[in-house]
Amino acid sequence: MRVRGQAAAAVALLGFSAAACTTGGHALPAPLPAVPAATRALVGWSVAVCAAVTAADGLRTGIDEVNHTAADPDQANFLDSSIDSYLSRTGSGAEQVRGQLKDVPPSGVKGADAYVASLDKALGELQKKVPPTTTKQPLAKAREVAEAATALKPTAADLQKAVRGDAKLNASFNVAPGCAPVRQFGPVDAASPTPALVTWSDAMCSATASVTSLRAQKLGDIASDDPRFASFGGFELGNFIGSAGSQVEQLTATLTPLAPTGVKEADAYRTGLLAALQAVAPKLPSTHGQGMADLSFQSVDQLKPQAQQVIDVLATITVPTPDLPTAAGRSKVLANSYNVAPNCRPLGSPPPSLPAAANGTDLGACQAGKCQVQVSGVADVTVSGMPFTVSVSPNSVRLRQDTGEIVLGVGGSGKFGTAGHTVSVRVTALLDGQAVLDISTE
Repeated sequence: MRVRGQAAAAVALLGFSAAACTTGGHALPAPLPAVPAATRALVGWSVAVCAAVTAADGLRTGIDEVNHTAADPDQANFLDSSIDSYLSRTGSGAEQVRGQLKDVPPSGVKGADAYVASLDKALGELQKKVPPTTTKQPLAKAREVAEAATALKPTAADLQKAVRGDAKLNASFNVAPGCAPVRQFGPVDAASPTPALVTWSDAMCSATASVTSLRAQKLGDIASDDPRFASFGGFELGNFIGSAGSQVEQLTATLTPLAPTGVKEADAYRTGLLAALQAVAPKLPSTHGQGMADLSFQSVDQLKPQAQQVIDVLATITVPTPDLPTAAGRSKVLANSYNVAPNCRPLGSPPPSLPAAANGTDLGACQAGKCQVQVSGVADVTVSGMPFTVSVSPNSVRLRQDTGEIVLGVGGSGKFGTAGHTVSVRVTALLDGQAVLDISTE
């Protein structure tokens, strides 16, 4: 209770104090503690776990298409392929979600970390129920797997219970993009991050990074001149030419719905970047029609000039000034929201650096079957007797094994090999043409 002026003197004369106020003879309840500030680490944890939970929820409805096919006599010939597709999607989906959970660092909150471990275990059990699709599987088996997927626990509701048990995690979860807020009581600092501004910051930081990458494209990074990757040159060039327009479209679609922040410089930055993307879009090859299909029939020499034209157009995308960090710093609440957004580098923090690899640049350490190494340029690696070639560019890592190629971005992983002898490669970090790779065998 706040009392001002002469009223305060009157209260004092009557022998009362604000702290001792009562209602009907009962003491007023103690004020609620303030809601703690969200942290970048816990917001990142929340985003990752919410994405994994959403993906796990998707496994529960995958059987619908199979049931629809089974109920229609006219589609009887498609039932086997529908069952096969469902089982493959469920098995690979469970594996992908487990991979997402594996990358989630501990939150330090016992109940929340137990939730992640429990979900990972449940997904592992679901994987065991999915039979190999190398042989024909009956409808009953697909429905058995679907029943297990439907009963998958813990659920999203269990996650909310775990989050509610820690005030700081609750506050971070409530502003995390992609997470449904969990009710939390108590006064909130006026400068605390808000869900809308964290989402805005996260989207803008991601879009700005993508634009920076597009503007910096070089022909040599798209199609390697190394003879070990020469056979993939035409595919890489055609893919780049055909996808540039869609990448710009996706960025435009990301920026368009973002609501104004109320911060003049920040809103001007978004408007300017959106206008720059819209200006170059008509100059890029159409992402629709027969033209893209024709690229696959052209030689590398024919594709290179076309790719260079696309590179030249992308280089004209104008990035507004002041830059995004400067614009975000003009408002305390926007700055605080920006600082906890997972895709943003906190204001005033040092530039990112490549983490040290456990085995340094010693590629020979991979012979034993497991290593963490730093790689740049093009290098040959052998893991447990299985050779492959790595090519690192500023934006991606390419793996060539026999006649196949895998292209990965930071955080991405890929596998190759044969049953019982599989090599797994994960791009743990990628910066300035250098990558840290975690390599193992299964």
